[in-house]
Amino acid sequence: MQTNTPSGADAAGGKSDEILAERAIRDAEKQSLVGVEEARSENGVRLAAPNSISRLRRLALAGVICLIAMTALVAGAVVGVLFVVEKASHLRLPWPPVGTSTLTLVGASLLGAASWRVGQSVLRRRAARVSAANLPESRTEHDQSPVEAP
Repeated sequence: MQTNTPSGADAAGGKSDEILAERAIRDAEKQSLVGVEEARSENGVRLAAPNSISRLRRLALAGVICLIAMTALVAGAVVGVLFVVEKASHLRLPWPPVGTSTLTLVGASLLGAASWRVGQSVLRRRAARVSAANLPESRTEHDQSPVEAP
């Protein structure tokens, strides 16, 4: 029967081979990790600290890109509307071309507003259906797992 004393000696008074082997393994692992860290610090391989200026630059760059994209979308929409209005003014109708252009512009605006409203109402109805289906009153008894008392 072996008993370990705080100094690592066994009952016979000498250190056991198992304890020495475990300590040697731990020391070797520790030394190898220390060596790796020292090599990294000597070679200058370090993680860059977070830099708030680079974050601000990235944020500013993302903002500029979004601004350019929005400008392109608005410009495209304006050019499209002007194209349609200009082509509508060349139609041979009994009223002047200015009236055709004006009616085209107003009609397109009203059509866009109406489609927006219809889309919003459809989304609201879907959301109402989903929330009504999740109400506790709509659940039946068999939907819930019963809890048994001990």
